[in-house]
This record gives sequence, structure tokens and C-alpha cells, in this order.
Amino acid sequence: MREIPALETMEEGASLGENGAGELHLELWYLLTSAAALLLVCFYAVYMSVHLLALSYAWRWLHSKTAELTQQKLTGVEFAPGVSIIKPIIGCDPHLKTNLESFFQLKYPKYEILMCVAEMGEVPSLQVVHDLLSQYPHVPVRILQGEASIGVNPKINNMIAAYRAAQYNLIWISDISILTTPHTLSELVSHISPNHIALVHQLPFTTGVKSFADCLDKVYFGTQHSRVYLVANVLGQNCANGMSWLLKRSCLEEVGGLAAFSEYLAEDFFIGKALWSGGWRFVLSTLPAFQNPSHRSLTSYQSRIIRWGRLRATMMPWPGLVEPFTECFGLGLLGALCLHRLLHIHPLLFLLVHTSVWFTFDLVLLKLIENGPLPQLWQVGVAWCLRELWTFPLFMGGVWSREILWKGGRFRLKFGGKAVKLD
Repeated sequence: MREIPALETMEEGASLGENGAGELHLELWYLLTSAAALLLVCFYAVYMSVHLLALSYAWRWLHSKTAELTQQKLTGVEFAPGVSIIKPIIGCDPHLKTNLESFFQLKYPKYEILMCVAEMGEVPSLQVVHDLLSQYPHVPVRILQGEASIGVNPKINNMIAAYRAAQYNLIWISDISILTTPHTLSELVSHISPNHIALVHQLPFTTGVKSFADCLDKVYFGTQHSRVYLVANVLGQNCANGMSWLLKRSCLEEVGGLAAFSEYLAEDFFIGKALWSGGWRFVLSTLPAFQNPSHRSLTSYQSRIIRWGRLRATMMPWPGLVEPFTECFGLGLLGALCLHRLLHIHPLLFLLVHTSVWFTFDLVLLKLIENGPLPQLWQVGVAWCLRELWTFPLFMGGVWSREILWKGGRFRLKFGGKAVKLD
């Protein structure tokens, strides 16, 4: 019988040990990657359910009959609460008269309009206001010209005098580009009477489509933006946008008043945060806020998305890191890789199904918010594809710098949300 040398036996044992250790490492790697893939698939499933939550809320709440009922209840009623409407006006958009006139045509028994014209002198916007005063002499209007210098926020500098001079406790702050409907104010007021409600806000949306840039804006505000906005509202998160909101001045004064937020550019976020922390709650109006500028362009869209991205990156840096993976293609790629790892589903097949389902959900949500005919399907499809493909480059533009241009000024953002004016 042949004897095996001791050295040879030891080498074979070592080789077997190395193979065993290698197999153990592979098994451990397989388990870890499978567990990670499973967690990411759960994240995928949770975020896809956000679509369903937004759709159900939009279908149940937006454009309900509340506006008609409140109009019947409030019109001509002696005790309807008075409302001070603040319109900050910077520049003179060709649609300025149309947008402002819609506020002169409100079907509400007691309100005043405070026109905050930023520029001094006989500027074109002032002439527009005077023309409307001649046309609607029965509407109480006050004109306040010039800007204060209480902080870096140009919007607050523009309207702080009107805020202090407002006759009523209920204040409706509405941007220059907003086109309203006759019953909107009645609808807003109908939600704010409970003591714990400090603010009623509107879902930002857009008016009709005359150009591709109009369609892109409508697709953005009617899909990605509204989906997050609606779900945040359902989950009780601070999401109130300051384009158009009705608030109680008494509540705002308890958290420092309007001037206290002039050091922030995203004053609406921090006003909402302070009010929410103070124990008050918000209500989303059933009627969207319709932005109606005279001109939109791909450049203006790009500038706004990058500006908002930089604001979010400084206000909420950690949640901002996952933004690309809450978009169609980012989340789809994540889901495709993970399901291929777990179930060997072909990634391209999964991406095709995922994108089709996502687009369908977005199309239905857009229809619910529009509450009327949409642009042609091919226009919506092209705008939707461009928005989704543009998401990551715009995200990178948002995190690349902390400088923004807004309302004619250049600012540098600090982490935490405060800003410094650079010129």
C-alpha cells in the first residue's frame, strides 16, 4: 500500500479549505445581494403604490361639488368672513390684466384687493391696475407701491406693507400669474372656519396649451409634481405651495408673522413648517391654482426646476439624494435589475411594462386634475418622455451649485434654507 506523504496531504487539505472558504464567500455574497435586491423591490412596490394613492385622492377630492355648495351658502350672507387678497406684482406680463381681472370677478360678498406694485413711478403694471379700477369701481382696491427691505426674499419685501395694512384676518396671497374662477374664494373660505385650520392651499396647475413648452409645464404639474403633492397632503406632510393660499393672519402672527420668514427664499415651506409645528393643520382646496403666464419656454422650465432643486437640496439634503430613484426611469432601472437578480426577469421586458404602466397612471392623473379635454395624446407623450429623460440632468444641475436667480436677483443658499443676496 502506497503511503501519502504528509506534505501532499496538507496541501490537498489547504486546497479544499480554500475552495470551501471561496464557496462560503460566494454563498454569503449571494444572500446579501438577494436581500438587498428584495429590499429594493419592496421600495419599488411601495413607491408604485404612491400612484394609486394619488389617483384615488384626486378622483375623490379634486373638482368635487364643494365649490357649488359653498357658493350657495356664502353668496349674500351677511356674516361671510371678509378676505384681504394680496397680489404681489413685479413686472408687467401681457396676461397681467386677464389674471388680475379674474379677481375682480369673484362671486364673494366681502373682500378687498391689495395691489403690491414693486416698481416706483408710472410703470405699465400700474396702468393696468388703474384700468381695472375704472372698469370695476365697486371692488375695494388699495395700491401699495415700492418694496421694503426687511430681508432677502423679494416677494415678502414686495407684499409686507399690504400684509400689515390688510383689513381682514383672512388673507389670500396669490401670485401674479394665477388666473382664478368666480367661485374659488368661496371654496377656499369654506374649509378654513375650524379653529385648528390655519391655511387652505391649492394644487399648482396650468391653463391651456398653445405651445410645446405649455404642454411640458402641464405634464410636469399634472403628473410628477401633483403626485408627490397629493400624497404628501394625504400623509399629513408639509407640502403647501405659496402660489395661492388662504391663511389666518392671527395664526401666522403666533409664529412670528410674515416678516420672520424674509430670510428664506422658500418662504412658503418654512411658513408651513412653522404653522404645522405650532399645532395648526392645513386643507387642500378642491380647485387647482391655474398658472397663466403669457409665455413659457424650455429655458424657463429648466430654470424653475433647477431653482426648486437647489432649494430642496439645501432645505432637505438627505431626502433629495433619492429623488432620481422616484422618477420613472430611475425607479424602473432599479426594479429591472433587482427582479432580474431575484426572478431572472428580462430587464428590457420589465422596463417596457413598467414605463407603460407609469405613463398610464400619469395620464389618468393628468386627466383628473385637468377635469376637461387634454392636449393631443402624441403631444402629451412627447412632453412626458422629454420630462422623464430630462430629470437626471436637471437634478444634477440642482445639486451642482447653491446659487439661484429669482425675480431679478442673484442669491446664494445656505444649508437649512436661508439665503444671502449677492447683488
